[in-house]
Amino acid sequence: MKRTILLAWIAAAVCAGCAEDHANVYTGSDNIYFDFDPETKERDSIIYTFAFTPGVKVDTVYLPVRISGRRIPVSRQFTISVVEDAKRTTAQAGLHYEPLEPFYTIPADSGTAQVSFIIYNEDPELENRSVGITMVLTPTEDLGVDLPDLITAKVVFSNRLEMPVWWPMWTSELRDYTRTKHALYLIAVGNIDLISSYEGNNHLIPYNLFLIDKLRRFLREPFTWVEQNPDYILEEKNTGIYEFYRNDLPDIRYTLSKYAADGKYYFIDEFDERVIIN
Repeated sequence: MKRTILLAWIAAAVCAGCAEDHANVYTGSDNIYFDFDPETKERDSIIYTFAFTPGVKVDTVYLPVRISGRRIPVSRQFTISVVEDAKRTTAQAGLHYEPLEPFYTIPADSGTAQVSFIIYNEDPELENRSVGITMVLTPTEDLGVDLPDLITAKVVFSNRLEMPVWWPMWTSELRDYTRTKHALYLIAVGNIDLISSYEGNNHLIPYNLFLIDKLRRFLREPFTWVEQNPDYILEEKNTGIYEFYRNDLPDIRYTLSKYAADGKYYFIDEFDERVIIN
């Protein structure tokens, strides 16, 4: 009799566990949201410049999306709309970006996707200002948008350089920031960031000083540098004045001028001043 009661108790416990497992199955609606890295400074934004890739006229940025809910064995569609507000969207479709698709797809058995957003570098004004587009996820029969704090994304882009966060730490070497000096740094050194803090980075200081010296040697001996880098040209335009450019990008030019006071050649920046570092 005791054995019968014990078995009945075990059976009841198992059934209760089954009921509890069934109750824990997700039964809410499935939603779509933008899944940007929460550690980024701008939780819902992508900042881009064409200035790091001279000559590139079109590029793609990717907007990460994720489902809050179930993964199912069929694909599902979601949609994105442009926020047509002059304060939130300054980019123009067709001129600055490729219009959005009618819908996008989350593949079967997946909970994530990357939305390809194509941007253009055709507007000369991008060298002077940034443009932005704000987008918002919109509901479909497949997916809702019930996470209002996570359904908006913004892409801001230009074709101009901005002072990097590491520049102020190196002003004793690089002096004041100008976009021309930054562009020449990218040519001489490459798209390599210097450290922006000494904390935990002391071992990198010699390497960073080596990179700055590469720029220094380029600025002091531009003719020698061009001899060693045949992809670049110094074209004489007038007595003591040259134009420096990459042979496959002749539209992007920098002026090199002889300075009468010391007889040396200096690149000239956007303020018509000599490009100098210490």
